[in-house]
Amino acid sequence: MTPTSTSDPRDNEPVRDGTSLMAWLHVLKKAHIALVGDAQAHQRFRQIVTRAHAKKYIEELMPLLLKERDRHRLQRKGGSHHP
Repeated sequence: MTPTSTSDPRDNEPVRDGTSLMAWLHVLKKAHIALVGDAQAHQRFRQIVTRAHAKKYIEELMPLLLKERDRHRLQRKGGSHHP
């Protein structure tokens, strides 16, 4: 038996302005802009219409952002040990 992702009954609901989800998505978009530039980040962000789209966006973006965070942390650690 293969594992399947559990679908949330709210996946097809639209993402609404003024919600904590939308606030979180805007934070992610800002970080995405820093990584790939304004045009590409905005193009991807405009594809988010439903909660399922938001979930996919978060799942795509978080590994990239975490990798970038780790890279910055390593640079800081390495830079603090050198004269």
